[in-house]
Amino acid sequence: MTEVALEWLPVYGLPVLVLIIGLGCLGAPAPASLTLLISGSLIAAGDFNGTQVYVTSLVAAIFFDHAGYAVGRWGGPRLAQWRIPLMDRARHMLETRGGMAVFLTRWLLAPLGPGVNYMAGVVTMPLQRFTPFDIAGEVVWVTLYLGLGYVFGSYVSQISEVLGDITGFLAFAVLAWLLWRFIRSDLKR
Repeated sequence: MTEVALEWLPVYGLPVLVLIIGLGCLGAPAPASLTLLISGSLIAAGDFNGTQVYVTSLVAAIFFDHAGYAVGRWGGPRLAQWRIPLMDRARHMLETRGGMAVFLTRWLLAPLGPGVNYMAGVVTMPLQRFTPFDIAGEVVWVTLYLGLGYVFGSYVSQISEVLGDITGFLAFAVLAWLLWRFIRSDLKR
């Protein structure tokens, strides 16, 4: 998929950008952040219109995040019947800290984003609560990655590798912390 971003993005433009962002937001292993970096470098080179790329990226990310939310909202109740205690915990977590979880998984902990979208729908997090945090997080993500691509366009592959390492480490740390809390709460019972 990375080859598609590198080869097709300069040729086909915005439709490829929307496709890759959409797949990434729905949980497919698509290089959405790398695609934004490349798009930023293409804006700097004068090959892409910055406003069009920014608006298209932002709208695509928000739309597909909401699609993941909708899948969880309308498909999730069947799953919730299987593991009621787990769904109750997830609901409580999203009700108390959900907005920040949504915001941070748009850009800082991006690999967890599709799962949070789905889970927010499953535990019926109100859409009017999900949406502002989603939009704010996507504004940060799109601005950050397009900006880095614009400023450091000739170093896109190195930036992508470093950001991927940092994001992967942070995602692992969050998952390890959540697992530790889950195990600790089970031991207390």
